Amino acid sequence: MVISTITFAQEKHYPSFFNASVEDLHWVDSVWNSLDEEEKIAQLFIVPHYTSNSYSEVEDLVKKYNVGGVIFFKGRAATQVNAINKLNKVAKTPLVYTLDAEWGLGMRLPKDGISYPYAMTLGAIEDDHLIFEMGVQMAEQLKRVGVSVSYGPVVDLNNNPLNPVINYRSFGENKEKVAAKAIQYVHGLQSQKVLAVGKHFPGHGDTSVDSHKDLPVIPHDIPRLDSMELYPFKKIIEAGVGGVMTAHLSVPVWDEQPSSLSPKIITEVLRDSLAFNGLIFTDGILMDAITKRFQMYGKADAKALVAGNDVVEFTNHIGDAIDAVKEEIDNGNITWEDIDQKGWRMLLMKKWAGLDRPVSPSADNLYEDLHPLKAKHLIQNIADEAVTLLQYEGGLPLSKGSGRIAVVNIGSKNYSELTSMMQSKGMEVTSFFLSKRASQQEVTALIKKLKNFDTVISQLSGFYMTQGAKDIAVELENGKASPTLKYPYKITYAQIKYMEQANQLPHHFTVVLGNAYVLRSFQGIEKQNGILLAYQNSKALRNAVGKIMIGEIPPKGSLPVTIDRRYKEGTSYKSLENPNTKKVERVSISTLSIPKLNKSDV
Repeated sequence: MVISTITFAQEKHYPSFFNASVEDLHWVDSVWNSLDEEEKIAQLFIVPHYTSNSYSEVEDLVKKYNVGGVIFFKGRAATQVNAINKLNKVAKTPLVYTLDAEWGLGMRLPKDGISYPYAMTLGAIEDDHLIFEMGVQMAEQLKRVGVSVSYGPVVDLNNNPLNPVINYRSFGENKEKVAAKAIQYVHGLQSQKVLAVGKHFPGHGDTSVDSHKDLPVIPHDIPRLDSMELYPFKKIIEAGVGGVMTAHLSVPVWDEQPSSLSPKIITEVLRDSLAFNGLIFTDGILMDAITKRFQMYGKADAKALVAGNDVVEFTNHIGDAIDAVKEEIDNGNITWEDIDQKGWRMLLMKKWAGLDRPVSPSADNLYEDLHPLKAKHLIQNIADEAVTLLQYEGGLPLSKGSGRIAVVNIGSKNYSELTSMMQSKGMEVTSFFLSKRASQQEVTALIKKLKNFDTVISQLSGFYMTQGAKDIAVELENGKASPTLKYPYKITYAQIKYMEQANQLPHHFTVVLGNAYVLRSFQGIEKQNGILLAYQNSKALRNAVGKIMIGEIPPKGSLPVTIDRRYKEGTSYKSLENPNTKKVERVSISTLSIPKLNKSDV
């Protein structure tokens, strides 16, 4: 029997899908033994379904090769459900449907699914049980559209502000906090029989290169890797995570080849040293970090299985890959027993997820089912916990006796939550709008008007969540802003000049509706009364900002990452009553003191 090919050892960590009955094991064995050799290999591949136009290709791969599963990308929920129902009818072996849904269905089905807060926002909260609840809700919604494997959580430590691909997708840089939050996320998903896949092993946080485009290098020694990058992976493995995704990284201290293709990193470190016995997935094998290094399709797929991965994700050259795997078997680099073990894990997971009896998801009432009222409440609760009072010298909460108040929206005219809340309390509030592309004259004219108000609140928005531009804050000409430079996160010269001149205002608060790292570009922003950081721009977070401003809730969030010398991880004010008697030092922080981007890594 194939079951005997897995050696159970006391030191191994087994995820919950190993808690199988005798009947479960017999199902796994009977299905596996019904497959021919090429079908057994094909069970280890996850093929992409990009849009409705790619359905026919996916159906052909399912019919011809009997592949193991499908990863869906952006589209509509009804399209996905209909594709699943049709594929279930033609599949010989039950398919597993997977999704990259780090912050919920909204990540891949933005028109139909809910987007929960990003990981960096979750990194700011103290009540991690909210993350468990989020995991439960996400799993319920994933199952509603037929998905049983979610590629998340991201457990990389984002300890490099220049990281172009992990960044806000990480819970932060504190390894204990990242691990604790990731465990809640995992338990939430898996409590509903949706497999969680922690990523990107052995840790993609400390790099300034996007592995979708090239191979990043992690230059650290083994003690550093063991104590930092590997720490969250150790903890989620101990907590029972079902899957781990291997990254496309260069880790020279272990191996010169990409980590996702390295037996040293996958078999020796992940499988043996960390005692992980769940499913190991590759990151997308068609990403440029891999395809740039192989001229022939299928070669990398085979090497990934040889290295110790169980499942090759995001591949569609199945015939080539099967041939390459058989060649590796003939050459003695991998055995049929190895293939049996991988396939057995895959089928055991499918049985645990209930895929032995595929359910046809209905396309009726999809939108309503995917937007339960409890989700709205949970998202607001998370937002109320996350907003961080990053800098404070007094003056809050605002009330009817606070005098004339100005709210300046920079980037959008549509954010009325704060103004409405204050007006509902009888405050005298005037709203202003400043375009991201405003001229210097427009900025100066607005600042002149604002000097007539007792309190000014500037809401900065219109940012991207990722860096985008390669010209970053540290590259300012002589440390000064320039209209000729492109700034990260789609920051504009007008925004920078406005914040510089706003330091002239006697009582000024800034609300940052965007990625925490945008503050790197606003040198001198520390010279004002207060900063509220919302981490991203959403109605729930704007509501939370308003609640703090008028004293309905206290500030609760803590900064999960270090921005620069001014704002370190863990920074926060948790009370409006008595700001720290030691005021923020009014010093000029030179942008030139922040480490530069290594241009050779781009």
